[in-house]
Amino acid sequence: MNRSSSLLPALVLVARGTLVGQSTEREVPKEFEHVHTLGRALSEYKHDGLQVVAAYYYSQSNHDFPWLLIEVGALAREATEIDREQIELITPSGRVVRLAAQARWAKDSRRNALLLQQATVSRHQVSSYFPTPYQTQALRFFTRPPNDGLVQKKLHLLPYELGLGDLLFESPTGLWDEGTYALVIRYSGAEAMLPIDLR
Repeated sequence: MNRSSSLLPALVLVARGTLVGQSTEREVPKEFEHVHTLGRALSEYKHDGLQVVAAYYYSQSNHDFPWLLIEVGALAREATEIDREQIELITPSGRVVRLAAQARWAKDSRRNALLLQQATVSRHQVSSYFPTPYQTQALRFFTRPPNDGLVQKKLHLLPYELGLGDLLFESPTGLWDEGTYALVIRYSGAEAMLPIDLR
């Protein structure tokens, strides 16, 4: 499928997004459009009424184990749906890694409890990079240990409603190599792409 075709009907765009999400290889761009680097491990995508901020201070230098933690905030001018199946990470080698499944996260509960505990001191208030929203909504694609509670498959944001939460990826090789990755979040037939620089 030609990925450069962008002026297709909305129905085709949704189908295209699903197909791209299932691909196994994709190139990390040399330059990220509509992105500003706001800190050592924090970047912002802002375009066409959507703002996404991604912070990964803990994972930037702690990635020699399977789990990668990225804190995100998303706010849109119009009502927006973000589907967990439309979120992925592109590795420096071009491999596409989908957002981890809740079942995989829950199965590794001892290690992920330690990860969240260790990451506490490195967490960043991504909400401070947004204008004051009408309201906020928790992004619940994962539960915290002991892994009970409700998990969302989709996040429905009202206009100017801020969604906040964690994204978790599991490495197919058991660790994450150094380099620049691309975080991809699809929404309403388009996509936000932000750099994730692991050192």
